[in-house]
Amino acid sequence: MELESKIPPGPVERKWQYAKSHYKLVNPENKRKYDIIVVGAGLAGASAAASLGELGYNVKCFVFHDSPRRAHSIAAQGGINAAKNYQNDGDSIYRLFYDTVKGGDYRAREGNVYRLAELSVNIIDQAVAQGVPLAREYGGLLENRSFGGVQVARTFYARGQTGQQLLLGAFQALERQIDRGRVTMFPRFEMLDLVVVDGQARGIITRNMVTGAIEPHPADAVVIGSGGYANVFYLSTNPRTRRRPTGPRSGARTGVERTSPIPASRRFTRPASPRRATISRS
Repeated sequence: MELESKIPPGPVERKWQYAKSHYKLVNPENKRKYDIIVVGAGLAGASAAASLGELGYNVKCFVFHDSPRRAHSIAAQGGINAAKNYQNDGDSIYRLFYDTVKGGDYRAREGNVYRLAELSVNIIDQAVAQGVPLAREYGGLLENRSFGGVQVARTFYARGQTGQQLLLGAFQALERQIDRGRVTMFPRFEMLDLVVVDGQARGIITRNMVTGAIEPHPADAVVIGSGGYANVFYLSTNPRTRRRPTGPRSGARTGVERTSPIPASRRFTRPASPRRATISRS
């Protein structure tokens, strides 16, 4: 199997400029004829669904939880980076691109990371327009701080709740499109498979988590914004399944009770409370 990332050709700083200049556009009057499926309703899914709905497409948004606000995007705390160079300390799109690739242990796709660095400037403006209460200086300007070991101050933050506030902003934009009838929500739906026709995604197969029904959903395009499989990482804020301990002291194989490594003579035992001893139920 060959993985094709579909990254545009050319130098890394011109890849997406070339792509934007050569992509086919959809007439505004024809956008209402297209159905787009968005899987996930976190920061990526909710923002994508709200943006596509704002453009005029018919959007179906599927989420595993009972509400988009249950997404794990609330776990982000430190902030969001953007190469706005508000502090005038020499920041640039290339520096953000380099720091991101280096922070990813040089395993990320450089073309996509450069596109992320380019759009970082607009993402902050979109978040502010959605009402995200990012930290501000005394004069009212957006505040930056140095975060993650970089040599510039480019992190926009909302105290220790950056992810939660960004999610609330995206959720409100999504709710606006739902009210306008351009986005239809499907909560408690699990995606089982992707429908591919002639090499293009044309829908998904879902399971209704309430009724258990298996349902197909056709579309003209599919956007996957469901996050990643975080359990592959050793350090993660996602909840992990508790594994039963195995080893010589666990007693998992022999059925023997686990012994304490502390000698009995050094163990601390809580003395009985004298007040508790005098209480009588009669």
